[in-house]
Amino acid sequence: MCSPSWRQKEPLCWWRRTTWHWRVADSRVACASTARCRATDLLPTPSPTTCSTPPSGRRSPGRHRVSWLTDPFQTEFMQRALIATLIVGVVAPVVGTWVVLRRMANLGDAMAHGTLAGVALAFSAGVNVLFGALGAGLIIAALLLVFSSSKRLGQETIITVLGTAFFALGVVVISRLRADVELTHFLFGRLLTVTWGDIWLNMALGGGAVLVVMALFGELRLATFDHVQAEQVGVRVELVQGVIVVLLAVVVVVSLRTVGTIMSITMLVTPAATARLLARTLARMTVLGVAFGVAEGVFGLVLSYHLNSAPGATIGLVAAVTFAVVFLATLPRRMPHHHRPLD
Repeated sequence: MCSPSWRQKEPLCWWRRTTWHWRVADSRVACASTARCRATDLLPTPSPTTCSTPPSGRRSPGRHRVSWLTDPFQTEFMQRALIATLIVGVVAPVVGTWVVLRRMANLGDAMAHGTLAGVALAFSAGVNVLFGALGAGLIIAALLLVFSSSKRLGQETIITVLGTAFFALGVVVISRLRADVELTHFLFGRLLTVTWGDIWLNMALGGGAVLVVMALFGELRLATFDHVQAEQVGVRVELVQGVIVVLLAVVVVVSLRTVGTIMSITMLVTPAATARLLARTLARMTVLGVAFGVAEGVFGLVLSYHLNSAPGATIGLVAAVTFAVVFLATLPRRMPHHHRPLD
């Protein structure tokens, strides 16, 4: 197979600038590269490639399918991207289950947009953008709890105002930066630049979020399905609401490098919504949501490798297509006389 000398030295350049085409003729294999990178990226021009003839004989269809799945993860930067994707695939649906059940998708969307302000400010100050996103998310959560006490404005209105304001602040800060920064890097993620430091931080935040959900599972369930009884037995519904908002901020931070601030709402809502179409119990909905999140993330990453497309957006498309297929497949079962709430 093709083995250019610069492929191992410049993995990111290879991913972004080159598409490899196999041509089989007269029992010879030739490879050619096509530059697809802008001049502003300032990446070195790849050196001439060298090709080696593959082993004689055709590969079996089974081996070809396996190699199609495993070839993308031969390099370390793709292995880091895979680990980051798995973390998001687990954490986002666990929190997203409660977002879907409590119909808080609009809040998740506002949180995803609003954290851009923290990302931009942290980047301009030379601080890890993950800390900036977390700080912005916590500020939005605190302001939401403060303004929610107003009886003249609905919560949806306050959520929209806060999300729009923080998103606008982030765009203004980024536009004022003199560095070569693109807004799309923050909005849609840069999965291939994930570092081990980012992975360890995401593991800590994601693991903490999952542990909080497990510890407060009973309170979350009671406050979600019967808040009147929850208040009667001493559950503080407002505090539970605040915990979910903070968990939303954590999910956005964990998803920042993988799918970006905008696409994080996709991994937060879509796998859990897909699981809701199939599950009859809360526990099964959570497990199915995690299964969908992991499968969609890994398949989207592999597909983006072979299509030479943006990883975050490809993962989002895979999740959306999966939801559409499950929605259509379960449509007869979800007729009014078949529907029943979660047990």
